[in-house]
Amino acid sequence: MEKAWDVTRHLSLPGISEALGVVRSALNAPLSTLESSGLVYKRKAHVIGGGSRRRHVYHLTDQGRDKLDSLGDAKVSKKTSRGNSFGALPVLGEVHGRHHLAAEVSESILQEHCMVLSGLPGIGKTTVGGLVSEHLLDSGTNVRWAQVGEFTDLHALCDQWGFKGPFPKNNHALAEYAAMKCKGDVLVIDDAHLIPERHIASIRAFCKELDTAAAAHILLIGREPLSFPEALPRIAVPSLEVKDAALLLGDSIGEGERMHIAESLGGHPLAILLHEEGSPLPEAGADVQSYVENVVLSTLDHSTRSGLDHIVMVPMPIEASKAFDSEVVGTLDDYAFLRWTSNLEKMEIQHLVRNVRRSALDDDTKRRLHKAAVKHWEGLAETADDQIILLYHRIASLEEGMDTQLDAEMERLLETHSGAFSVLLEQAIKVSTMPSHLHYLAGKVAIERCEPEHVRRHLEGLEDSAESRHLALGLAMLEGRIQDADEIIEEGLDSADQADINRMALAAASRRLDDRVFGQQDSSLSNDVKVYLAKVKIPEGQPEQRSVTLVAISMIQHALALCEGDFERAERLRSSLAGIAGFAQPLLLGMEAKAALFAHKPGDEAALNIERMEEAIEAQTNSIRADALRLSLVEQLIGLDEIKAKQMFIVIKEPGQTATSATLHRLHARWWTCKAKLQPNMRRIALREAITQHRAAGCPRAAKALETQLHSLL
Repeated sequence: MEKAWDVTRHLSLPGISEALGVVRSALNAPLSTLESSGLVYKRKAHVIGGGSRRRHVYHLTDQGRDKLDSLGDAKVSKKTSRGNSFGALPVLGEVHGRHHLAAEVSESILQEHCMVLSGLPGIGKTTVGGLVSEHLLDSGTNVRWAQVGEFTDLHALCDQWGFKGPFPKNNHALAEYAAMKCKGDVLVIDDAHLIPERHIASIRAFCKELDTAAAAHILLIGREPLSFPEALPRIAVPSLEVKDAALLLGDSIGEGERMHIAESLGGHPLAILLHEEGSPLPEAGADVQSYVENVVLSTLDHSTRSGLDHIVMVPMPIEASKAFDSEVVGTLDDYAFLRWTSNLEKMEIQHLVRNVRRSALDDDTKRRLHKAAVKHWEGLAETADDQIILLYHRIASLEEGMDTQLDAEMERLLETHSGAFSVLLEQAIKVSTMPSHLHYLAGKVAIERCEPEHVRRHLEGLEDSAESRHLALGLAMLEGRIQDADEIIEEGLDSADQADINRMALAAASRRLDDRVFGQQDSSLSNDVKVYLAKVKIPEGQPEQRSVTLVAISMIQHALALCEGDFERAERLRSSLAGIAGFAQPLLLGMEAKAALFAHKPGDEAALNIERMEEAIEAQTNSIRADALRLSLVEQLIGLDEIKAKQMFIVIKEPGQTATSATLHRLHARWWTCKAKLQPNMRRIALREAITQHRAAGCPRAAKALETQLHSLL
């Protein structure tokens, strides 16, 4: 590090002050003394993640290392009974005056199961929560920590808490899964007041289920008002006692002056850490927010304040190099305005400063900052997080054409950032003068996330009849209303446009084929599929559309022939498809292998040609088709060779997500159904999720069959 171009933040003045729990100005005198004594030396270097400006960093000299060695190495005995921690727990420096409160909270949370730790902005709630976590870990309790941001949903919390996915989308199943994984653990939700309105209901219901089941203890940390029941036990974090607050100022100034400063700032820890030596102190009775605005921020020059304002408007922590003006990052860090993630990779403005500054800016200024941010992030947006930030600024700047922008990014972002994307859509709806299509997009996202209550809400905001019919169909299927779904499909099939009729009829036929559980008898299946196919008319004078339609019909007829056990007809259909120019050979191999599986009879091991199926799987160029074939093999093996079925199932990852594919929902449903059969400890959880996924895929009959299985377990 002594010759490195980039060094870690721990060697800079802000890093040292945080580790020692004192203001930066308190370090000037002792560092100067150590430097003059030859124990440390100072140089300028780039601080990793701290912007482009070089800053002072400190290193031990050889003499300093010898002095350190002479002090001895305090032996700290390791406690073998210490609990395990998950998530990014806060890195604590020296903490003053909070240990008694932390002990009280630690005792209370283990008694109450669910409670709130509240307090003013910057009062030290996260620090107390970190101390509580250390107390609990030392007592042998596992602690799972999650930090809330403006886009956080329930799955994001579970991911931070260290639960291993895949996570069920069904919230009851997810709560049961969490209860099984974290019995007796303490789950912490820091900054709980930031939970987006879009996701608060699901997170609140999740916490209530865990509380009712007495499975885990939940500590909610945030400032009031919190969107959680008032009846929850609450402990408020007070200001520090003046004598403890004075310790934050170090001993570079006299005790009397330290006490005076601490008392003038009301024992508010962040206000004290923001205090600069020589700066005026607030009048008696002045609140912390006005002190920050009128005293702390008033000392900034125009360039630094401008850079601060640009970062203030960013909705989530970012890399320092991606800040609008990365030159000011080092300055803001020196002022203690920045809050860093635990790995020091990303930063944001301290929430107290951010709240004060945001409230001081008028609407026109905010919009100007958002417009500048759009231009800035357009050239930077590489990752999905970057794209979320760009869309956020586009919406906040009231940019025209937001429908098109959100539509274009929907499929790419929905797989990994559906929680954030759903929040963006809500924000866009609020500022749009014509929100109908945005309601449609938000409804589609809600269907993908299996959230019927949100689909219902957005359905009310639609004006386009076709979009309304599409969402209504998705909602009917999600809620298992078979008759309503069939009526909506019939209404769509009466459309005057034959191309739409073809598309809907083929989709309905395909969906009906999948609307059953493997091995289940379905007497109406054949007739229903044939009725849908009878609605399809082969396009004339459109060679490409004609070919696509013929292939789709033949593939559906092939699947139906296998269900009916008509293997000769299935073979004729495959021969017909093989003669169509451009028909993919891997697809044909998969159809042949699947036909061999269906032809297998119990006790006839020769017909179950696993190698043939594995060759077909290897030949697939599409991962979805490959996984579908693997699941077909697993379904066939269950009951015949469970060990082989488990070996095959292990290699099948849960399918990904897209914004539009009902096929993937069906694949998810089959995956969870197999999991229910092969992993007994997950049976109820997996069945709940398989039911939810079947409904999202438009397969209510299959969902109903699985509900019968689930009820037998309850």
